[in-house]
Amino acid sequence: MEQMQIAKRSATNFLIFAACAFILWILAAAIDWLAQILRLSTPERLPALAASIVSSSTLQAIVAIWLLTAAFAIAFPRMLTPLSATTNLMFDVGYGILGALAGFGIAIGLFGGGWAILLRAIIYSVIIAIGFVAVRKWLGRDELKTYGRARWTAAGIIALASPFVLLWG
Repeated sequence: MEQMQIAKRSATNFLIFAACAFILWILAAAIDWLAQILRLSTPERLPALAASIVSSSTLQAIVAIWLLTAAFAIAFPRMLTPLSATTNLMFDVGYGILGALAGFGIAIGLFGGGWAILLRAIIYSVIIAIGFVAVRKWLGRDELKTYGRARWTAAGIIALASPFVLLWG
C-alpha cells in the first residue's frame, strides 16, 4: 500500500509541475515574441534558453543525490526513520522537477526546439521508478531490518552509481 501512495503522490507532483512548466514556457514564448516586436529580444533568445536547460546538470545532480541517499538508507536502516520525511520530500520535489523538465520539454519540442529535455526527464523518471520497485522487491522489509549480504550489495552498487550519474548522466 505504501508503494502505491508514493507512486500516486510522485505521479501527481510530476503532472502538476509538467503542466505548470508547459504553461510557463508558452507565456515566456509569448512575452519573448512581444519583446522581439519591440526589439528588446532576439529570435535566438528562446532557443538559447532551451539549449541551456538541456545542458543543465541539475537533473544529474538530483538523480545522484537520490541514489546516494537511497544507498545510505539501505546500508543503515536506522537512518531510514529520521530520513523518511526527507526521502518523501526528495521524491516529491524531485519528481516535481522532473515533471517541470518534462513540461518544458513538451513545449520546447512542440515549438521546434527538439525533444532532448523531454527524453532525458522521462528516461530518468522511468529509471528511478524501476529502481525503487526493484529495490523494494529485492530487499523486502525483513531484509532491510537485518544486516544481510543482499542489503550491503544493493547499497554498494547504488552508492557507486551516484557519482557516475553526477559526472556522466
